Amino acid sequence: MPAFPFKNLVLITLDCVRPDFLGCYGCQDVQTPALDRMASRGVVFEQTITQAPNTWVSHAGLLTGLYPPLHGLRTPYDRIDPGVPTLASLLEEQGYRCAGFPGNDLVGSRSGFGKGFDLYFEDYALGGQGADEQGGMTANNRNRWQDVLKAAGGWLDRQEGPVFLWFHYLDTHHLPEFDLPEYYRHSQDPLWQFYEGKISYADQCCVRAVLDLLIRNGCYEDTLLVVLSDHGEELVRGMSPVHNGLLTEGVLRVPLILFGEHIPWKGLRVPGQVRTADIVPTLIRGGFEPAEACPESMGHAFSGVPLPLPGLDRRGGYAEERELAYAENEPLGLSCVRSEQWKLVAGPEGDRFFDLPADPGEQRNVIDRHPSTVKYLQETLAGIRSSRLPGEGVAAEREEEETRRLLRALGYLE
Repeated sequence: MPAFPFKNLVLITLDCVRPDFLGCYGCQDVQTPALDRMASRGVVFEQTITQAPNTWVSHAGLLTGLYPPLHGLRTPYDRIDPGVPTLASLLEEQGYRCAGFPGNDLVGSRSGFGKGFDLYFEDYALGGQGADEQGGMTANNRNRWQDVLKAAGGWLDRQEGPVFLWFHYLDTHHLPEFDLPEYYRHSQDPLWQFYEGKISYADQCCVRAVLDLLIRNGCYEDTLLVVLSDHGEELVRGMSPVHNGLLTEGVLRVPLILFGEHIPWKGLRVPGQVRTADIVPTLIRGGFEPAEACPESMGHAFSGVPLPLPGLDRRGGYAEERELAYAENEPLGLSCVRSEQWKLVAGPEGDRFFDLPADPGEQRNVIDRHPSTVKYLQETLAGIRSSRLPGEGVAAEREEEETRRLLRALGYLE
């Protein structure tokens, strides 16, 4: 019997949102009633690690269940390996109708994200507030959220069988071009560009709006919702938010909530470390694909394993690797492997090793104090980085100039 008693699946990714800025994770300053209600009646994962500090690589791992060396999208000029199945393509094979609503072109079809989707909505708006004077890609080269809701509602009206929808909400990004209503303009630090206000606004205008959309279309009772972020944000008081690409805890830790009116684990909070790469294996093993399509060996096709939920089979993958999380920023030569206690970060300036419970701010490199643990994690890290898919695919056609313009507009490049 499937662990998830649902016919439909909705995935919402909120860009740049840290868990410590949500009420359900203990924040007192940000109002997120829709997410808090979902969390109180669903499942909250308290220590979820993303696989990259940038939108395109993190989403590729989330939607494939693979680490970057295996899915192939490691820089903004790559694409997901054509031979790699995605959540949408797996569900499409089982009769699902799939609709995707990317926030902008960095997770667009040209990078392989459209695979398996019947509708991949890319009605990107050029120009507007903050537009590039040359008319190229800008931070505003994105799907407008009201257009997304309208398109999603019209698409849902035409469906009869099971559906999967993915919404990528970009307006929680830290750049100031978004015209945030005055009511929401508050921040612990004025240099953070109303970061908290954008999250409150997203709770109402994204999460609450998607719930209302499902109710209007008669899908609410039969839908599992998965809400998370692609990555966090580097926030230091007195400094503007930065996308520096480093693998710090503020960037790698993300919220993760599972919710449905008939979810079997109401009010469950999972304290242990999990990975965004665990989400696809969880959904596949949890009932969004017939059991006969999931042989015992299928878990080895993923870097992740099913999330630690009662009743889910967590077999697949090496036992020790289930306890570790990998992340990378390949263009900067950075990679890390993390357990609940230890974190090894490798980069051009050498390796750093942190005891996270004792040093959550990652200020003290204790690499000389624990040589056997460091050696084990270094070997594990090297093994993950050297892994490749059989017949690894080719990179996408490189539209580097336009992509670089978008990266600069979004703060990823100087």
